[in-house]
Amino acid sequence: MSQEQVSISTLIQKNAQQNTQYNWVGVLEFLHEQHKQVQYKDCEWALEKSQMQQKINELEGVVKGQERVITDLGKRCKMLEVALRQERLKYQQNGQVPDYLNQLLKENIENQSQIQNYQTIPKRKAKPYRPLLQKIIQEVGLQSIFSPPSSPKMEHSNRPSVMLTPNQNVTSIVQNSGRQSPTNMNSTSGFPTHSRSKSQNINEEQPQTVSKDPVQLQNTLRHHLDGVRDAYFFNNMTILATVSEDCQLKLWDYQNYQQQQNQIEPYLTLRDHTGPLFAIAGIEQRLKGIQNAIFSAGAEGAIKMWYFPLPDECDQLGQTEEFQQCKMTWQAHQDAIWQLKVNSQQNLLLSSAADSLIKLWPVQDSQTEPKQLYQFGQKNQYGHFVDSPTAIAWLQHNPNLFASGFMNSSLLSIFDTENGRNVQNIKYLQENNSQAQINQLTQFQQSCLISSHDDGKLRIFDLQQSKLISQIICGNEPITSAITNLNNTIIYIATGNVIKVWDTRRQQFIQELQGHQSKYDENIHNLVHHGSYNLFASLGADGQIKLFSSK
Repeated sequence: MSQEQVSISTLIQKNAQQNTQYNWVGVLEFLHEQHKQVQYKDCEWALEKSQMQQKINELEGVVKGQERVITDLGKRCKMLEVALRQERLKYQQNGQVPDYLNQLLKENIENQSQIQNYQTIPKRKAKPYRPLLQKIIQEVGLQSIFSPPSSPKMEHSNRPSVMLTPNQNVTSIVQNSGRQSPTNMNSTSGFPTHSRSKSQNINEEQPQTVSKDPVQLQNTLRHHLDGVRDAYFFNNMTILATVSEDCQLKLWDYQNYQQQQNQIEPYLTLRDHTGPLFAIAGIEQRLKGIQNAIFSAGAEGAIKMWYFPLPDECDQLGQTEEFQQCKMTWQAHQDAIWQLKVNSQQNLLLSSAADSLIKLWPVQDSQTEPKQLYQFGQKNQYGHFVDSPTAIAWLQHNPNLFASGFMNSSLLSIFDTENGRNVQNIKYLQENNSQAQINQLTQFQQSCLISSHDDGKLRIFDLQQSKLISQIICGNEPITSAITNLNNTIIYIATGNVIKVWDTRRQQFIQELQGHQSKYDENIHNLVHHGSYNLFASLGADGQIKLFSSK
């Protein structure tokens, strides 16, 4: 046989052997094994599904139990508030002092008597140890507690200066802007120079003829359980609305705020929010077709609209469930909302949030969810919003414009609500610096804007000339808020745990006010001024609201 015939015969034998390996019995056994494996996997999946469903049921039961406990605690808190008010009214009517107060007074008297019995150190011997004691207090961090209260008259060496551009002073700024005489208190410049020459420095020492304590503390509101973030004064009534991190919205009637012995209590508390609250805005009856209402927002990313009763329409000691339901709720952002601003002329609402968006909403008297008009923000080269807004404010000289500052940008941006575009940018630093972000924007005069920054500087912008005209150095602490009085002659600056009072006519600090107790390195969250009276409120991390009045 030839070699080709041998190779063909061997191939035929190999194919026959391979064909004998696959028969119907083997195929059926293989399929049967595969079917068993699939059934085993299905049983494992069903068992795992039943176990997960059991865990879900257990967690749902725990959540429902917690919700019931929270509801029960809320009812108990309300019952305790009513009982406390009734006790106060009873003792005020009878003119008696409770037994526990008498016991506390006795204990204080005994403690004072014991302290007086201790042997005191003579002054001559104690004097050499004062530097050592001061050093120990500074190391511990209690120097702010033991330091004496600051005098309203500031020394020249401690007075921060106003920084101007080279070869420029306040007089030239006012003259270039084409405004009125700087000696007029109501001039739009707000930077009087009196008879100071152009070459004279703005920080020269001047005799202080300012009256003592131009700003005085009138009352303190203490019913919030956590830091107070924002507030709103109603101009047509004596009502103050506040929001706090304790998830509560409180309404106060401050008609008798000047009586410090009269402790003001909230006449209504709204508890529909489930997360900390950061922003509030109000609507007054002067808007067409809309009654008094409040917008509130916070960590939930949702905005709630409330219609609230007047103090005469609500019984503080009675049931308030009929006022607990909000008028309207809509999910405005995907992250926490930091600020709300209402435009009373255009019936518009602005909301800025941590999702890098500023959204514009119509204000309407209906229960339907409002539709978003525009959204604004800082965009990158791909058209995505990348920077979180830190402050927003409507502009008085043009109600269609608003200003905004951003976290990682050194620009003051102006947006137009008619076309939804960025129409202007004012640069206040050469490089972007997150340590100099804008914390708050406040309207100053007709065409100027004040911005509070993290670098401890207060900057003033002229919007008509589109430039930075002045800045005030207030220290190393961040400036959380700054507002002005009705005449725009005084600026109240919250930095650290103090409120500094800056006189725009004299270009100097004239008073320092003690702020709030610190909590988690936070002190004063915000300052809010009344629109019709020289009255403003400071909101602190300690849950207190302090009412100040100025002359």
